[in-house]
Amino acid sequence: MVITSRKNDAVKRFRDLFREKSARDSQGVFAVEGDHLCGELAKSDYRIIAAMLTERAAEKYPETAALLKARCGEVAVISGEIAEYISDTKAPQGLFAVAEKPGDVPELSGRRLVLLDGVQDPGNVGTIIRTAEALGFDGAALSSDCADIWSPKTLRASMGSVLRLPCAVGDIAGQVRALRAAGFSVYGAMLDESAARLGEIEFPEKAAVVIGSEGRGISPSVAAECTRAVYIPISGAESLNAAVAAAILLWELSK
Repeated sequence: MVITSRKNDAVKRFRDLFREKSARDSQGVFAVEGDHLCGELAKSDYRIIAAMLTERAAEKYPETAALLKARCGEVAVISGEIAEYISDTKAPQGLFAVAEKPGDVPELSGRRLVLLDGVQDPGNVGTIIRTAEALGFDGAALSSDCADIWSPKTLRASMGSVLRLPCAVGDIAGQVRALRAAGFSVYGAMLDESAARLGEIEFPEKAAVVIGSEGRGISPSVAAECTRAVYIPISGAESLNAAVAAAILLWELSK
């Protein structure tokens, strides 16, 4: 049977999860859409609760459709109109899935970490997490006022990296203190020419970098906890986009 009604309970739930952080938080779940993200989710260890697809999507993306069916059993079939109604994108591919969020906040460890303090654009958050994974970082920490890592826009920008890279959300000042106690040097990215100049720093074995919000930078309480401030020397512009600045810093730390 093909679901064609917007009043269907499952349809309403999927739509709410794509649009409302409160719905994701209260239910402890998140939603993804599209061939790539649904495929990445199906290959992960996350428990998939439900999935929906159109008949056209089943024909066009048979591998992902088969993975979803194998992971969650029955997959609901929906009309193209319902796919457009549910979707958070302008051109939906017709594949949707809902999965449980991780139960526990991961404990960060390793050699290289990135911390986000108030980065509020989901595109920036997702891009930074994607860059961190690509450059071999061991995890990310985000303050509670960052963009939701489980929002559709963040997940799309990360290209699935949120599903693979350990991400802890909470008190960043406390996270910096804990990392320093564990032997990390924590560098705060700041627009301050009295800070250490990037390119002239030899980073230690265990290092983390803090990226501040797009408007105000790193908050004073977090800056006070950092081991050292670092800045990217630029000319001809006031500042860099948060994701661009993060990519430069993360590249330097990864070398």
